[in-house]
Amino acid sequence: MSLLPWFHALDLRLLYLINQTWSGPWLDPVMARVSDYDSFRYPIFAGVILTLIFGGFRGRLFLILMGTCLIIGDGIIDWDFKIGVNRPRPNETELHLRVVTLSGITESVPRHVAVGRSFTSGHACNNVALAMVGCAVFGRWALWLWPWAALVSYSRIYVGSHYPSDILGSWLVALFYSYFILKTSEWLWRKYAPERWPKFHAAHPLLFPAWPNLLRGNRTSS
Repeated sequence: MSLLPWFHALDLRLLYLINQTWSGPWLDPVMARVSDYDSFRYPIFAGVILTLIFGGFRGRLFLILMGTCLIIGDGIIDWDFKIGVNRPRPNETELHLRVVTLSGITESVPRHVAVGRSFTSGHACNNVALAMVGCAVFGRWALWLWPWAALVSYSRIYVGSHYPSDILGSWLVALFYSYFILKTSEWLWRKYAPERWPKFHAAHPLLFPAWPNLLRGNRTSS
């Protein structure tokens, strides 16, 4: 057996394990809720407003960086992958999957013409970016965002919307572009902030003081 068919068989095996064998009546509504962006629309909106008002420099920096990640990552990179790879979602192509939503559970029906965009997963990419940016800006206080990103990513497999390989690839893609955005932001701050915003730079000479030295290129000062 060549590597590609073996990997696909493993991908399917893990998909059905998560979607069916490792499922439960109590898990279904939890995973459906975690996987549903609309359920968090108003809390996110309120959080953004409160952070703008009370978040200070670090809170507003967090919002700017997350906005950048959403524009570049979700709006450009993620969408380009979806169009370029053009991989159907498993609930469009595989038999007997449980399609789990807040409305209930149905069984997948393969379509003659699939319309989904399975790779990459926007849910996974955006939440990995959230964890990366959160830890860069707030340090260890944001470490809880990594289990959250993992839970959201797992839920996308559980509800039948993505293959496990979609999620793995999405994590790699999001880690790459999030790191690039953070590294570029730090370089821009170090280069331009002392002249253009001297008071802010004096108060915050390091954009990510809690971030590991790997991101700062082992520099201890700006």
